Amino acid sequence: MNDLLTFLILGLSVGAVYALTAQGLVLIYRGSGVVNFAQGAYSMIGAYIFYRVAPDLGLPQPAAWLLALGVPALLGAATHLLLMKHLRRASSLVRLVATLGVFALLVGIGYQLWGRGQDLVVSPLPHEPHHLFGADAGIGEDRFWVIGIAAVLTVGLVALFRWTPFGRSTEAIAENPVAAAALGKSPDVVATANWVLGAVLASLAGILVAPILFLSVEALSLIVLRSLAAALVGRFYSFWKTLAAALVIGVVETLLARYITDEGPLAPFVSDDRLLFGAFTAQSVSHSAAFLMIVVVLFVAGRNLPARGELLDRLPVLGTGRISLPGLLVAVALTVALILAVPSSWAASIQVSLAAAMICLSLVVVTGLTGQISLAQMGLAGTGAWIAGKLVQTQSWPFVPALVAAVVITTVVGVVVAVPALRTRGVNLALLTFGLTVVLSQLILQNPALTGGLEGIDIGKLSVFGLPIDGFDHPRRLAFVTLAVLIAVCVAVANVRRSGTGLRLIALRSNERAAAALGLNSAAIKVYAFGLGAALAALGGVFLAFRQQNLVLTEFSPFSSVQLVVYTVIGGIGYVIGAIGAGTFAPGGIGGQILHSFGLGTNALEIVSGAMLLLIILANPSGMAFEQVRAVSMVRERVGSRRRRAPAAVAPPVLGQGGEAPRAERSESARTLEVDGLSVRFGRVRAVDEVSLRVRPGEVVALIGPNGAGKTTVIDALTGFVKPERGARIRLGEHALEDWGAARRARAGLVRSFQSLELFEDLTVLENLLVTSGSPARRYVTDMVRPRIPRLTAAGEAAVQEFGLAEDLARLPDELPHGRRRLLAIARAVASDPAVLLLDEPAAGLGEEETAELARLIRRLADTLCIAVLVIEHDMSFVQTCADRIAVLNFGRLIADGAPEEILRDPAVVEAYLGTDARAEPERA
Repeated sequence: MNDLLTFLILGLSVGAVYALTAQGLVLIYRGSGVVNFAQGAYSMIGAYIFYRVAPDLGLPQPAAWLLALGVPALLGAATHLLLMKHLRRASSLVRLVATLGVFALLVGIGYQLWGRGQDLVVSPLPHEPHHLFGADAGIGEDRFWVIGIAAVLTVGLVALFRWTPFGRSTEAIAENPVAAAALGKSPDVVATANWVLGAVLASLAGILVAPILFLSVEALSLIVLRSLAAALVGRFYSFWKTLAAALVIGVVETLLARYITDEGPLAPFVSDDRLLFGAFTAQSVSHSAAFLMIVVVLFVAGRNLPARGELLDRLPVLGTGRISLPGLLVAVALTVALILAVPSSWAASIQVSLAAAMICLSLVVVTGLTGQISLAQMGLAGTGAWIAGKLVQTQSWPFVPALVAAVVITTVVGVVVAVPALRTRGVNLALLTFGLTVVLSQLILQNPALTGGLEGIDIGKLSVFGLPIDGFDHPRRLAFVTLAVLIAVCVAVANVRRSGTGLRLIALRSNERAAAALGLNSAAIKVYAFGLGAALAALGGVFLAFRQQNLVLTEFSPFSSVQLVVYTVIGGIGYVIGAIGAGTFAPGGIGGQILHSFGLGTNALEIVSGAMLLLIILANPSGMAFEQVRAVSMVRERVGSRRRRAPAAVAPPVLGQGGEAPRAERSESARTLEVDGLSVRFGRVRAVDEVSLRVRPGEVVALIGPNGAGKTTVIDALTGFVKPERGARIRLGEHALEDWGAARRARAGLVRSFQSLELFEDLTVLENLLVTSGSPARRYVTDMVRPRIPRLTAAGEAAVQEFGLAEDLARLPDELPHGRRRLLAIARAVASDPAVLLLDEPAAGLGEEETAELARLIRRLADTLCIAVLVIEHDMSFVQTCADRIAVLNFGRLIADGAPEEILRDPAVVEAYLGTDARAEPERA
């Protein structure tokens, strides 16, 4: 018991340090909405200034404290004022990557100044041991001080935000920065103050934890990982929950590290060499605990689809995926000539860059094309390398079969990674994948029992079909093989980009809610993207690691995963050629070789890449590839070498060329939407109360009511975006839809539009209409080899003609005026060939003539395609023009349902709705 109490207190002290950094994360997030991955770098800078710089300068301890806390404070202020302030309207990916760039830059500077060693230091706090639980159970006094400091600072932060003008200003700006600015509250001043306080807390944590761990650039920088887990549990808002989570993480890590190797209850699982199951060390299991918490918390608290009103990010620009055969041949020829011409050491560096480009290409698929922010790709690459190495070492497999097996098995691991990603997105997904990278690293890649420690995995000399290609004796041969594989996978990814599969990936990236509303299976798309990304990462990881005869997998660290994102964003995360450019920044690659020729080492490459990322983020987040493509396009236009002609697919489609006949010609599609007892509750508020409706094929039913009546909530519940209370009955023909997800309901024929449009901004008008065409399940693999764009359905062709979109098919949605964007949103829903079409305020923002024409179009669609239409609209002239029936909602209850002439004379309707301005502003229900 004494032993347990001792380690419990030691764990609390470790958790208290995590809490200090985590509270800084919460401060920064509450002040500016940014999850700051650079927080650990502030800890590292502060600790080294206190323990190294200040003593070298001969400063007394008070001056050392001032300097060690002041420099990170200045760094925090500079991060906001010089960088994040200018990225306020940028996507979450761009802001996240910006903090990763700061992290990489500061860590590179740390390595350059202080090296990669580990030093023992003495705590500045009183540290005499106290034997509270026996003579052998001494606990340093500094551990109690650390716990007390964390508790007192947490109390102070709670008081600061609850009872001071600064705290109230921060809360006001977080809720509504525009309104707060109008009242004289400067968002930049408040955000800067929070960044300064957050950096100071990080520095304090670094100073206090260095005696507990080591004075090490990497160890102190990665303290942010546990702190992120704690702040996540506190939702980046609650200081108390963050403190509690940090303390729990510290205790769990400490107790696991102590008792996994004990002869207690875990004895049956511990082998003679003190390893759990003979494979996992106490350290590897304990260090994985915090990140398993991340996975559990995010998965349980996540949702399958984003909520209404959730921010829609505009991610970096995408390439077209078109392949220029002459350009490809020239690039290959130049690379081959370069490999032959340069010295062997340079050829080996080129091979490293080519292998790293494959791993970067996996990010192009997962993050660039699909919009899923992944920090797991380097961990997956290392997993592939480890699997192949073990097959070669222990089973004597030849290289090619081992490579194939590694790719297949890692693809399965990638699919497993995708499972928790089904309920998370954005920054939360980045945290989750980062946690999984740490787990892979701790349990496998940095586990001496599985990797051979410093000796590594002996694979002997590499050969392919009897031809020696090992990197030591034949670096040029290995470079040629790597180049051939890279060309093949680049062509495959470019093919995916140009195919129907690519349209679905990009639709999910652009707007996951809209994709589900059109029947796209977001789970299948994410699993495909993560699986393909894992395969590419494994391929690159094998070629990266197998350049040596003894595989040492330390290069596949969590920090390397951060660097990989940095490189790929610099290159251009939306472009295939961006991955190739990104590979040049990899450690040991051609970029490092160039710097080495100037007398600079690996640390200089990390500094240069971090600085370049920050400059590119500010100038153009789409990366170097975007600028290269734009420059080439400008040159072609000036010399007139490219003929201007519209793509064949843009020609006005002819009715009847699509794959299926309109629903009006198919008797089985005459299905009625029946709704009985639909109720929706948000907390204590019942937004919809026992609503019953019936919409028949060819019928237009208008759902009207005052603002806040629950009209949009009805559509959300019918289409699967909001879960109704038990007892609701939703039927479409013979199908009961109550337990179906949004995408499955849409595939059954229940399709909707959105009041906020939610178009796929990264796709052209034609591609928006084509997203739901074709059979994706059969194309996921074949599109990599033979890409195919599906044809418009007959309903889609009819929509193009009816809405007059033929001349706009090649344009992007943001190039259209508002009225035509609204038409596109409806046309896209019609193109999916629905049985029931639900329209949420389709005429919002339109003029009188446009509104009247839209009403006539909807009437024609219902008549000619036999679509059942349920439309929410405030404009009564619109409703009278197109509606067969009107249903009136008030305070969530259906108060009337009948023909327009009856409803307009109903006293209850007049009192509840028609007596108010029918053109009131759009509801927020």
